[in-house]
Amino acid sequence: MGFFRGDIYSYHLSKMTPLHIYLPHDDNHRFLVDKPSRTLILLHGLGGNHTYWSRFTAVERYAQKNNLTVIMPEADMSMYADMSCGHDYASYLSIELKEILGKMFHVSTERERYFIAGLSMGGYGALKLAMKFPDQFGKCASFSGALMIGSREHLKELSEWKDPGRPKVYDEDYELMKELRQGCVGAFGEDLKYRDSEDLFALTRKAGDRKICLPEILMTCGTNDFVFDVNREYCRLLDELKMSYEFHEWKGTHEWGFWDESIRDYIGFFDIDEDSQDSSNKAIRKEVGYGGN
Repeated sequence: MGFFRGDIYSYHLSKMTPLHIYLPHDDNHRFLVDKPSRTLILLHGLGGNHTYWSRFTAVERYAQKNNLTVIMPEADMSMYADMSCGHDYASYLSIELKEILGKMFHVSTERERYFIAGLSMGGYGALKLAMKFPDQFGKCASFSGALMIGSREHLKELSEWKDPGRPKVYDEDYELMKELRQGCVGAFGEDLKYRDSEDLFALTRKAGDRKICLPEILMTCGTNDFVFDVNREYCRLLDELKMSYEFHEWKGTHEWGFWDESIRDYIGFFDIDEDSQDSSNKAIRKEVGYGGN
């Protein structure tokens, strides 16, 4: 695949921002200018950055087999919001980036060929942006999404958390709480005031009430992941609202092995071409066929 690493200027961010892009080509290493590709915006998690998907998964290989352009933008610890104390990442990723990609890189930006996905914070971000801007994305996927971000309960928990100081021995729970609080303060303000515009559950209910055409939804989550319960809770909400979705669960935790498996096995969700070189990814895991219609 062609691999672009560089910086672009964002009006909404008021700065240069990094971007990684995989562009598919055929077996003769020519870009597929005569075949319509599809474009996937792939979002990183809270402790990561735009390089992590390319560093810790084989997404390049999976995308090449499926004629899929993959865009990996930087979003810092923004919670994929127009931040109270920071930059307008939601507007950049949902509106401006699409225009930049179409004009600068000439990739597919039609809704039916333009998708968004992410892991952890990025899973929350992908679903949230899909609910906020449903006319922008044809499909949306969340891998181990931290879907509690922005909820009343989670903001209350973070506001009540008192930093005891970093332990001498590495403590994963401490690091997670510190990162979450730091990110949420930047995104939602020092007072961590609740806003229904950042609560995925509230946004989804509002979208259900409006009866609008939503992107197709796919989610995966490991049964041993700390975000598993909130993912199942979100599935129940989608069932209640009679929204179509796929949810796949299997044994796993919050780590890159699970996310590589997710993007490998479900990249076919993003409408691979009928003449794609890869047919194995069209199969759905039979043992994880939980979902609603």
